[in-house]
Amino acid sequence: MPFKDAFHTFPKLETERFILRELHSDDAKEYYTYLSDHEVTKYWGYEGPKNVETAAKTFTRFHNAFTRKEMITWGIAAKDDDKIIGTCILNDFIRASMVSLSYNLSRDHWGKGIMTEVLQTIIPFAFHALDMNRIQAKVMPENNSSVKLLSKLGFVQEGLLRDFIFGESITDTLIFSILKKDFIEKAL
Repeated sequence: MPFKDAFHTFPKLETERFILRELHSDDAKEYYTYLSDHEVTKYWGYEGPKNVETAAKTFTRFHNAFTRKEMITWGIAAKDDDKIIGTCILNDFIRASMVSLSYNLSRDHWGKGIMTEVLQTIIPFAFHALDMNRIQAKVMPENNSSVKLLSKLGFVQEGLLRDFIFGESITDTLIFSILKKDFIEKAL
């Protein structure tokens, strides 16, 4: 599917345990609650929403960015109760061939293999449905969980961006990437 055609309707994806879907105003309370936890936003580069109303307005920005073909933000919802426990974002599309990946997850759900499961669905979507050639992720060096996750999924650490602007912070930042050819080769 050509890149431009992938944005006609929001791409709802499914894993074994989760539905990856667009965020709606009904999700604002869960989103605000887990992003109010400083441990969740510690390596994010900026604070979460200030209140539930701000969270709901954030969803409007996400939707508008999707409409402009700039970003896809999936809410990670458990199949059993449809409650949002995290998000996964593809953004900063460059010439419909490269994209940046970011993600977050409620602390209550850390260490359960959730983000591995989710990204094992998002990555093939980016390569096949969006026809991306490169997916990259920026990670603070001290974020050991993300470094391990990306390495496990086949991302390669390319280097260190010194004093890089990461959200609202200036910090050293690691850059990881996975190329479509490497992903396909690994799948064979």
